[in-house]
Amino acid sequence: MNKLDLMKIVLSVIDPEYPNVHVEKIGEDETIIKKAIKLAERNGLYYYFIYRLKELGVNLPSSEENRWEEENKKLSEFRKIILLLNEISQDCGINYILIKACTTLPHIPRDVDILVHKEDKEKIIRALENKGMKCIHSDDVDTTLIKGKYMKVDVYTGICYFTVDFIDDEFLWKLSVKDKMFGIEYTGLREEANFLVTLVHSLFGHRSMSLLDFLHMKYLMRNIQDMDFCRKYAYKKGWGLAFDLALRRIESIHERIYKGGEVVYFPYLFDRKFVLQCISVIERLNITRVNKMFLHVSLIQDRVIHGFINTSLYNLLRSFEPIRKLYSSVGCFIRNMRGDKRSVGKEKRYK
Repeated sequence: MNKLDLMKIVLSVIDPEYPNVHVEKIGEDETIIKKAIKLAERNGLYYYFIYRLKELGVNLPSSEENRWEEENKKLSEFRKIILLLNEISQDCGINYILIKACTTLPHIPRDVDILVHKEDKEKIIRALENKGMKCIHSDDVDTTLIKGKYMKVDVYTGICYFTVDFIDDEFLWKLSVKDKMFGIEYTGLREEANFLVTLVHSLFGHRSMSLLDFLHMKYLMRNIQDMDFCRKYAYKKGWGLAFDLALRRIESIHERIYKGGEVVYFPYLFDRKFVLQCISVIERLNITRVNKMFLHVSLIQDRVIHGFINTSLYNLLRSFEPIRKLYSSVGCFIRNMRGDKRSVGKEKRYK
């Protein structure tokens, strides 16, 4: 079975709006179900895919039992970190917003990304450290904290790629809302802001869109009553033409899948020409020659990672902590040099 047929299976299980391909029969072939599970996992949908298969009564390979237990442990870690953030918010008066989270589908993220006010950045780092977490990396691009029983936390104070402030923090705070996920209350974003953050991060952050990202934006678009609100904000910030290009691309993909009967493979890599076209129409783009050079380096990096990620060699290399840290450091350096400023603070902290 080719990868496009596997994508049909994953979509049929995950999305009730996608035509059914007799998913109840896929459990009869262990090879097919294992490949479909792997594809769902690559697209950030392992938890929901397995959950839906269980709902549908599909027989799962025995090898998935341990993996499902691990996933539920990750869910426990996710719940713990949200509860901890809520506790810190209440006790210390530090507000946060959960960002870059595909909250419209049940899934367990690899880490937790939060936005805080610039003046609260050091406060929340100290508060998390007082709870036993360790700040392992902090610079103008990213601030990361970890602890064994908690999921990794990345702290942001704004969203800026290659010198452009696509979405200012004031806008995000105005559109923050209380919501619930896995039975736990958290502070998230209204549909419009959630959509803009996901769109910008997919296109300019990673140059790729997982099936999770796509379905998340699809559900958000269905609930956004006035897409012109998003468009006007993008034009106000100087990237309106890029917004229109990206929105048309997403709508085209949706049309191809749900009306044209075509199968689109995910994770979807935005082609280099399209990304550069979107960048070229951004107003007030203040990019130096060095920024431009590293922008092209980052596009090459994204292409290599897209083809390499989740291969046996990739997973083997990622299992070695020194290599994992080197990979992360190189990625942060490249994005810093191209002008990304996702977490701005007064000082650098290394522990």
